[in-house]
Amino acid sequence: MCKAVAALRRSDGLALEIGCGSGAVTLALASLGWDVLACDVNPFAVAATKGNLEEHRLQENVEVVEAGINDGLEIPDNTSLIVWNLPYLEPEVTMGKLGAIEEASFTDIEEGGWSELLMELLTRDNGAMNDDCLVLLLFRTDPKSPSSPFSWKRSGWSARSVASMRLGRERLQVFALWKPGQGIEPMELERCDSTMDEAVSIGGDGWQRVFAHEQARGRGRRGSEWKSRRGDVSATWSLSPEVAGNLSPGLLQTSIGAIVSDALGAEVKWPNDIMSDDFRKMGGILVESSGSENIRVGVGVNGCDFEEEGINAAGWSNTIGEMSGVEVFRRIDASISTHFEDTGWLPMPTADELLDISWRGISRQLSRGVSINLEGINLRPVGISASGGLEALGHESSRIVDDLDGLEWLF
Repeated sequence: MCKAVAALRRSDGLALEIGCGSGAVTLALASLGWDVLACDVNPFAVAATKGNLEEHRLQENVEVVEAGINDGLEIPDNTSLIVWNLPYLEPEVTMGKLGAIEEASFTDIEEGGWSELLMELLTRDNGAMNDDCLVLLLFRTDPKSPSSPFSWKRSGWSARSVASMRLGRERLQVFALWKPGQGIEPMELERCDSTMDEAVSIGGDGWQRVFAHEQARGRGRRGSEWKSRRGDVSATWSLSPEVAGNLSPGLLQTSIGAIVSDALGAEVKWPNDIMSDDFRKMGGILVESSGSENIRVGVGVNGCDFEEEGINAAGWSNTIGEMSGVEVFRRIDASISTHFEDTGWLPMPTADELLDISWRGISRQLSRGVSINLEGINLRPVGISASGGLEALGHESSRIVDDLDGLEWLF
């Protein structure tokens, strides 16, 4: 956690540490220049933190109180950073072995864990946090604990892993969590011709996106028509050149395809198709740009299965169940924000990281024995190029596929 805090691009404002223990993270925050409110339900932890602050002469801008989630803690006004090393021992393991204070300090709770109680508190006291507030939580992700970063993702929070460590049989991970847009709400339209066209008018600073309940003239690759129905997701994100301008459109398309498919529990077929596990198309990604203007990323996803004009398409009802278009849009928004929103807190992902995301995305389908035929030659995909092309290997040669012309997928 201290390493994650030290790696942040900001070190100003008010930080809240929940469960301060002996005060190690509170001392790190104070030494970096933060004003800190630290709390713990254990009075001995409160005393230890105060003593360590005094020993290191860091107590000037720090307040330490005896409190916790559902135990007197209120989020202070203008909070910029919240940190918590979450308790993660299983209740059945510690039952009858710890006292009440230790139980609250070390043991997670069932049905969503302590992290969901924090999320509920932040939802209730949303006005206390700054719009750009960042939450840093340390989870045990292997073996799984009741507290999970995925519950935050499902609730529309961006969630990026920023530090991890394996200790014996356990993996600990620090996740940075924030609300997409940091106070900037999406443009929500009842109906439009194309969200890609509407997004031209919303170029500007911050996390800009447009969502339409109904889209009349959506388009796919090379100007093809994208059919959508009311209740589907039709949305476009406007990414500034500073955020996405150093990435090739191909890599941007493949990485976002992998990110969106993961959010939907679906698969991605290179370069931009979201697929169900029975190889039916569920959605697609389209990237457009005009010179120095913002880069527009369009996402269209079906809610339900349909057959029309020879098209047999799938919907997200097959993968994540019955959810409204608004709920699915928020889930997708959080997933794209996780990697491409510049919050000022975290470094932006590198091209190598996006290559890894792209390859892991398409590998899920390839691992089921999918191959390609290009102009009569059978090839085996083996990687993604820096431009987002598909690296493929044949019996006599290798090549990079940059276009769908002449390409057939063998399922």
